[in-house]
Amino acid sequence: MKKIILTVLSICALTAIASAAVDYKPDSNAPRSAVPNAYKWDTGAVFANDGDWEKAYTAVKKNLDGLQVFKGTLSKAETIKDCLDDYMAVSKMFSRTSLYSTLKVTEDENVEKYQKMKQRSVALANEYNAKTSFIREELMKMDNKTLDSILASPLLDKYREYLKDLLRRKGHILPTEAERVLSLASDNLWAEIDTSELPSDIEMVFKAVLRDIPLPKIKDESGKEVQLTLANYGKYRASKDREVRKAAVAGLFGALRKYQNIFAATLGGEFKRDVFLARARKYNSAIGAYLDRENVDPKVVDNLINTINKNLKPLHRYVDLRKKMLKLPDIHIYDLYTPIVPGISKEYTYNDAAKDIPEALKPLGKEYIGVLSKSILPESGWTDIYPNKGKESGAFCTAIWGLHPFVKMNYMNEIDDASTLAHEFGHAMHSYLNNAAQPYEMAGYSTLAAEIASTLNETLFINYLLNKFKDDDQTRLYLLGEQLEGIRTTIYRQTMFAEFEKKLHELAEAGEPVTAELYNKTYKGLVQKYYGPGFTIDENDEIEWAYIPHFYWKFYVYSYAAGLSSGIAMSEKIMAGGEKGSEQYLAFLKSPAIVPPVEAIKKGGVDLTAPGAIEAAAKKMSLIIDEMERILAKGKQ
Repeated sequence: MKKIILTVLSICALTAIASAAVDYKPDSNAPRSAVPNAYKWDTGAVFANDGDWEKAYTAVKKNLDGLQVFKGTLSKAETIKDCLDDYMAVSKMFSRTSLYSTLKVTEDENVEKYQKMKQRSVALANEYNAKTSFIREELMKMDNKTLDSILASPLLDKYREYLKDLLRRKGHILPTEAERVLSLASDNLWAEIDTSELPSDIEMVFKAVLRDIPLPKIKDESGKEVQLTLANYGKYRASKDREVRKAAVAGLFGALRKYQNIFAATLGGEFKRDVFLARARKYNSAIGAYLDRENVDPKVVDNLINTINKNLKPLHRYVDLRKKMLKLPDIHIYDLYTPIVPGISKEYTYNDAAKDIPEALKPLGKEYIGVLSKSILPESGWTDIYPNKGKESGAFCTAIWGLHPFVKMNYMNEIDDASTLAHEFGHAMHSYLNNAAQPYEMAGYSTLAAEIASTLNETLFINYLLNKFKDDDQTRLYLLGEQLEGIRTTIYRQTMFAEFEKKLHELAEAGEPVTAELYNKTYKGLVQKYYGPGFTIDENDEIEWAYIPHFYWKFYVYSYAAGLSSGIAMSEKIMAGGEKGSEQYLAFLKSPAIVPPVEAIKKGGVDLTAPGAIEAAAKKMSLIIDEMERILAKGKQ
């Protein structure tokens, strides 16, 4: 069935709002009404008002009921075509209702009306799954000879490739009663709507336990006693004061240790469930089952892990550089998150970023820049630029086919915000170009491909800034440090997570008993291997796994590492290859959803079944360290 993603969707046409941009100083505590409309996204492009959303919501429910007339009738090409025509129409409208509710609740999470609207959208997604699953089930239960005959009909020309992709996993469909039982077990391998970002029951237990465990009080930089919380943990873990960040990490990890058996049982239960669902559907492994949803061969993950394991020296050099720059006798986990280069005070306004980002991305060609240079402007209606009280933190891009993308920012006029903007517009342009090139039933891309488009933009933008500030060593040092941290946290750390997740699933498949001791031992061994002999492991560091929500996300973390590795490799090919490099990249962005992700990525010049791109990322890390050391040596002269 057509995959509809609840929070990171797809696009098509540029729109504009008439508001003229005015000067505005960002304030995260300001009410949303204080932010000029010129700096807000245009939700009117989705629905003119909440009343229109209600009408569409009602129409979706009605049309889902209408689809049921096709139940039990999908045996002829004509009927299948009529059913898919109606199905595609209702899925498009559902996409709009989901998108609108996401945008409105994001603007101010304290507005109860929009909280309820989002909850209703989630409930509608579950109803959608239940009422459209018969299409897949009836088609998959046909014998191959009958299917081949039906697919040959000219009536299905529009849907032929889509149906072939749908039937790709035909061998893993089960008899009716077995399917019913698995649906009661909340089988997440077959949902029509991708709800992977919605927590499973087990993940909700994990989050509840994590939220409720008592954390100690610590002293902040001024010596004042403060309550450690999950919300402020990141802040204190990154403190310039070593005693503060040490106390923060020790406080959280010590608390996790007391509940380690609960966390082990919770995560172990999730892994056992993954294994059960995979085996029930006749897969050889859990990783094979979950990667097969997006048609990714597990060899991609094996190649990532094996190649990184052979290229750990840059990470070991990173540990030595951090020790040197922070002037520390040793490096612990609590030393990994404080900046090695002090933040720079340069103001970098949104208008600065909107001018520089298209300049930085010029190597991507005229087609790309022609759209980007207009869409990134405030008046395009694509971006909700500044923070306001109640607005969801962070940044994201979300879109649906047939509309322009929507980019959420919390821009505070800092250089890091500009880099984030480049990242999010990588997602936006990927969606825009893909949907402009493909009809609805063929549009879309995998999570693996999505990470490439964003990180490539970010890489090209940082390279542009390094050249822009080529005579400013302090700014260059800061930018290089940020690039270094990106590779450390996104490629090396996420690969370590992927290896941990893979090992633990294999242990579950082998019937190993779930114990905190086993999990601790496995995680500690990986930390020692990855960070090397220059890294010091403390008493409770091995329990860090209990705090990581990514392990409940079903073999997702590898895509971060593979995505950034591919983004770095593609950016270097583009910079070196001229027009050919950009043409390859655009071909990748426009690939139809039915093309396996690894094959689509090959169009961009990267083979994720081979070590080349990952080795290039490791080499890039070494080159960054070389340049930082050169600047540091220059400063001592």
